Amino acid sequence: MSTAAVANRGALLSQQKDYNHATDSEYKRLRGLADEAYKKRQSLSQQSQQAFKSGDKGEAHSLSNKAKDQLHIAEKYNMQAAEYVFTQNNADSDSNEIDLHGLYTKEAQWILQRRMAAGIANQEQRLEVIVGKGIHSQNGIAKIKPAVEELCQQANLRNYVDPKNSGVLIIELQGAQVPSDWASMDYSTFARNNTSGGAKPQQHQNGPHNYTQQQQPQYQQQPQHHNQNQNQNQNNNKNEDLVTSLLKFLCMCVRKNM
Repeated sequence: MSTAAVANRGALLSQQKDYNHATDSEYKRLRGLADEAYKKRQSLSQQSQQAFKSGDKGEAHSLSNKAKDQLHIAEKYNMQAAEYVFTQNNADSDSNEIDLHGLYTKEAQWILQRRMAAGIANQEQRLEVIVGKGIHSQNGIAKIKPAVEELCQQANLRNYVDPKNSGVLIIELQGAQVPSDWASMDYSTFARNNTSGGAKPQQHQNGPHNYTQQQQPQYQQQPQHHNQNQNQNQNNNKNEDLVTSLLKFLCMCVRKNM
């Protein structure tokens, strides 16, 4: 094979590896379904409040339950979208890399804190976190990078921008410690404990796409009139089922270094 052919092949492989699957139609479909469910939830919640104010408590309760169902549906689709984009973007990542493109801020933080906890437990040297440059984020402001830096501050982890790529943060793991619950906290608990911050997806610096940026909800539980604990436990179980397959990839990354 000629030198030019080798160079072209290398460039093609590089482009394939850098491809951001948040531009995929499946990803957009899932996020779109989540957005639709959140809009329905908001409408039903407003109707419930109006019914309650008018004195029809039975209708208010019924509408509130329907709003709660739409919240569960939205969370399901968002977690499916997160699972899809994370798995696809990391399929060809090196063992010391993790690509957070396409994830909402809290999704990225939750996945990363578990990945860092696993890396420290397995005595990894460092972790390269692909956060992007924020070029195509709303107003050109990156959201994933400061969220990663926030996690590092919580655990006193040294981190710095890769001098070769400003869209990559390098986190030093050797000899570090993180909070004990980072390795075990489920997503539902993490989301309830972290209700601040944006939830926009981080996009890749190569090639904009037409995904509509909208303010995303905070994955909080809809207030309920009755059986709150029972319904919350059922929703947590659904979320746990959805994230189980997502964590399989994290375990695969860790096994590469063992």
